[in-house]
Amino acid sequence: MRSWGPGRNVCRVARREGVTALGVACVEPASIGLADVGSEPTGDKPSFPVLLLGCPARRALVSESSWKILAVFRRSVYCMSRRGAVVCVGHPSLGAGPLNVLAALPRDLDGRNRGLLPGAPVRRNGTMLHVDVRLAVSLAKGRLWRPTPPPSHWDPAVLAGNLDALASEIRRHAPPAGLTQAFPNLRTRTPSAGFGSELTGRLAHAAGPGIEALRTWLESVTSAEPIHEAPPAAVASLIGLGPGLTPSGDDVLGGALIALRALGWRDAADALARRTLARARSRTHAISYAHLVCAAAGEGAAALHDTLVALCSPAAPRLGDCVEAVAAIGHSSGWDALVGLALVASAAIATGWAGASCRVTPQ
Repeated sequence: MRSWGPGRNVCRVARREGVTALGVACVEPASIGLADVGSEPTGDKPSFPVLLLGCPARRALVSESSWKILAVFRRSVYCMSRRGAVVCVGHPSLGAGPLNVLAALPRDLDGRNRGLLPGAPVRRNGTMLHVDVRLAVSLAKGRLWRPTPPPSHWDPAVLAGNLDALASEIRRHAPPAGLTQAFPNLRTRTPSAGFGSELTGRLAHAAGPGIEALRTWLESVTSAEPIHEAPPAAVASLIGLGPGLTPSGDDVLGGALIALRALGWRDAADALARRTLARARSRTHAISYAHLVCAAAGEGAAALHDTLVALCSPAAPRLGDCVEAVAAIGHSSGWDALVGLALVASAAIATGWAGASCRVTPQ
């Protein structure tokens, strides 16, 4: 799942308080475990304060100091450490997330136009993170973000009504790219009759068996039965499926992992993570793999967590705002992650079983 962006809401609150408007369940103060001793001056290089960062990003930055640029986008720069950890340094409009390091960067600070290139060195010295020789961000006062959890008790009937509302939003607003157009009614097994492009049609056709296998398995693990089978091998066909650094198939799996963990099916989330991560390391991009690792632990874009909270709450408060924020995640990554999230929600509705953990038979 790519960088995400609730946009104007985040920017407004970030200017005022240094935190994001969406998805803030726990924002901890400045100390993040990085020594100030030995921090270098930035000289003529611009330096910007970090406002908010995810806990996985914090852990990676605390444990490693030597990094390199992995990918450069308009609003963000992905960096990878020597041991393979990934963080995303970017503008607050990206929104909160586990890998994001949100700094008070100017909106017009486009890394692509500043000469930042993949492979260039990135170095943490004390609380300063030096991105090549062109940019520096200060971690000294960055606050920690954690996702908002859904209600501890939720009603499948409420979830059903809200999921219908979400399906309507998807039909009206989802782009032709990705997988949402192939499965517009997430409460049925009827795929869409038409696709927005030949590529999307081929992608949906290729993803169909994996999504159907995932749907069937989810219905078994969200039932009242105490023991269930591990995910079928067909589910793994979604890994790396689709174009881009975060393929659509990965996004679907990430959304499902986040929803399973958040709604209480921890054993099922563990089983899906085992099936997914073992194969994803060699079958998808490092950025997508890093996001899948976070999803396996129950963390993703703030907008996805907020959408899940809305779906589990009576009258789905701010669902439209949440969908708008999801739409800003990559090209179609947010929408594809919603497919995975909605598959879990649909399975919970079909079985009528709310928030129960299960034991999964190893395979």
